[in-house]
Amino acid sequence: MSWLTSVVSGIFGVITEPVKEWQRRETLKVEQQDKQLERQHELNLKKADAGIELAKQGIQIEANWDNIAQNNMQHTWKDEYLVIIFTIPLILAFIPEMQPYVKNGFEAIKTTPEWYRYGVMGIVMATFGLRWYMKSIRV
Repeated sequence: MSWLTSVVSGIFGVITEPVKEWQRRETLKVEQQDKQLERQHELNLKKADAGIELAKQGIQIEANWDNIAQNNMQHTWKDEYLVIIFTIPLILAFIPEMQPYVKNGFEAIKTTPEWYRYGVMGIVMATFGLRWYMKSIRV
């Protein structure tokens, strides 16, 4: 029996060594894949953190821009001019004889190129520090 045991353990020894080596290589592959996934996850988290920080800075820059625009109103006539321009049709709309002129004026504005209307909106928004409003209407 002892020779049979020696033969069987020799055969199993020959078979088990390659199996153990294959198993070790497979384990290393899985560990490397896990490390790669972990590094990718850490990179994604860092990208997300960077995006959040940039968004915070962008919000702060826009808020500063709007504050500067409002502070600059004290030193220019732009805001008074725009208030007058926007107030004239408002007042004229309450005068029955002027209503057709107000309506025709707004109809004429509708026929201007879109870029012109957006330009006028941009001027008004920048002058009155309303850049935040443009984001809310998603033009």
